[in-house]
Amino acid sequence: MKVLLVSAEVAPFAKVGGLADVAGSLPKALAERGIDIRVLMPKYRSVLESGLPLWRAVPSCPVPMAGWESGCALDESRLPGSEVPVYFVEHHDYFERDGIYGPPGGAYPDNLVRLTFLCRAALAVLDKLNWQPDVIHLNDWHTSLLAAYTHGRQPATLFTMHNVGGGYQGTFGPQEVNVTGLDPSLPVVSKFVSSQGINLARVGLACADVINTVSPTYAKEIASEEFAPGLSDLIIERRRDVYGILNGIDYEVWNPATDSALAANFSADNLEGKAVCKAALQRECGLAVDPDVPLVGMVTRLAAQKGIDLLEEAIPQLQGLQLVILGTGDPRYEEMLRRVDAERDDIHAALEFDPQLARRIYAGADIFLMPSRYEPCGLGQMIAMRYGTVPVVRATGGLADTVTEKGPAGNGFVFTQYTAAELVAAVRRAQSAYADKAGWQQIVRRAMTCDFSWGASARRYEELYQIAFSRYHPVGWGRPSR
Repeated sequence: MKVLLVSAEVAPFAKVGGLADVAGSLPKALAERGIDIRVLMPKYRSVLESGLPLWRAVPSCPVPMAGWESGCALDESRLPGSEVPVYFVEHHDYFERDGIYGPPGGAYPDNLVRLTFLCRAALAVLDKLNWQPDVIHLNDWHTSLLAAYTHGRQPATLFTMHNVGGGYQGTFGPQEVNVTGLDPSLPVVSKFVSSQGINLARVGLACADVINTVSPTYAKEIASEEFAPGLSDLIIERRRDVYGILNGIDYEVWNPATDSALAANFSADNLEGKAVCKAALQRECGLAVDPDVPLVGMVTRLAAQKGIDLLEEAIPQLQGLQLVILGTGDPRYEEMLRRVDAERDDIHAALEFDPQLARRIYAGADIFLMPSRYEPCGLGQMIAMRYGTVPVVRATGGLADTVTEKGPAGNGFVFTQYTAAELVAAVRRAQSAYADKAGWQQIVRRAMTCDFSWGASARRYEELYQIAFSRYHPVGWGRPSR
């Protein structure tokens, strides 16, 4: 089977959020299952700055736009550690910019033109490559127009919704709709184009053959307006085609036994290095080096979705611990953390993007805090557990699917209601458990031995590709023997 995965960001070539991590790791697991998987993304400036090898695959290719013709070139590389091809759509005016979606805190005014071009180019280059996919795997609203351009015909499409909260749906005003070239007379267009403009998340929901999101719990939650404002009607209408598949992480990339960013390496069988990592992190962050004080870590975007408003309310009650926070985002939350950092010697806020420090926090902290208002999947809690850092999470989306406080399988601490009081109570339960060193080591080892690799999820994606493909080929290509 042949699959083209299209994403606006793919790690390590370009990254804004978790979408890039998924697009950079899932294809490797799919390739191991024998799928001819290829990845396509824009050729941003960051691709050139990555230092990874590139070669020209297509020197030039015409790209039809609405009422005019543009063109692109196509470069090629490989996902690091694999033979999975990655294609980069080159258009200097659209993609060779400092940012991916816009300058810090903003968006480029021509984003709809840029994304329309990406989607049309993805189809245009296939003949030049002499390769035709059976399924195109679309990721979030940035690539959803591909579902409209192939609607009702081959190749089949799978639309993965990584986040459909307000502000993550790709809405553009009515004056911009014409650039997409969509025919307003087609009945399906009325599902995503209105007098208010176009909603690209609705394009994917209306036009894709199969739909999924990134955890089973989130797939249920998004049937409500609270979790998918402006989309829930289409999600309910397409409910037979909506699936939930939990994201995974790349266990070669995230491995405390080999991670060169750490002060010492360790494993579930030998945890001595974790204590070294904790002491090193305490020193790096200007905290007292004390093995008996629980160190709480956060690696997060500073946004209300991530529960930073709860944290702000809870901080005065978080005592008898140390807190390290890494992230950037809402200026109001950044200012709050600067103030708290200055006032308390047991809290350190690193208001920056630092992937290496993130790794040291995952490894050096005892507890990892994710008090999210909603969390489609969440990768932070999985990475933290891989590094022996016990998560404290709110029971929502993928956090509810991966962390449990109950019984012999307990691998973390969970609160349900979105209140500061419940957050504080969960942290205190974790503090109490930490005081029992032998019991804490058992929780740590249970967390580290959880399997959140891509193997099981890749099998589920293969099944969805089969379902999508069967819409046009009822016999299908036959299920692989297992």
